[in-house]
Amino acid sequence: MKKDDRRVKRTKKAIQEALAELMLEKELQSITIQELADKADIHRATFYTHYEDVYDLYSQMEQSAIDEINEIITNESYTYKEVPKIIVDYVFDNAKMSRLFLTKNLSRSFYHKMSKFLEEICLEHLCDFLNEEASEKWSYLVSYHVQGYLAIIIRWIKQDFALPKEDIVKMLIQVETHFLTIGKF
Repeated sequence: MKKDDRRVKRTKKAIQEALAELMLEKELQSITIQELADKADIHRATFYTHYEDVYDLYSQMEQSAIDEINEIITNESYTYKEVPKIIVDYVFDNAKMSRLFLTKNLSRSFYHKMSKFLEEICLEHLCDFLNEEASEKWSYLVSYHVQGYLAIIIRWIKQDFALPKEDIVKMLIQVETHFLTIGKF
């Protein structure tokens, strides 16, 4: 079967969602292939067609999420006011995965990878916006900025998306706007 076959995509999505649901209840190392297969309503052999084990599945899910966000943000020329909406929409549309990677993942590997990725993008855009070279000073400020940005999103996820998406987007735009004024000190 081709990797882009619709049935393959549907099967992989079912397996990934099953893992996300199970990980909200228990640790990754406690999840068996059989219970994952049962939850996804597939045969164990089908699982092994796509993944080596649950760790491989988790790793691929993590990388896939980062790649998707990277593609969304870097393939278009967005203004700083558009990026928060894109990120909020992605988090909301992928709520199970967002909970898994940003609130339940005790190893925090996704959080660290996402922070690093967002810091690189933010630093690049900030330097372009200010027409300056990247510096150690900006690296520190961008790190602080991205951590705050992620803290808002994580709190929103932990509160089960209690605030409307539009409010979170406005909040993040305010954070972005304020951050851009730092260049004047």
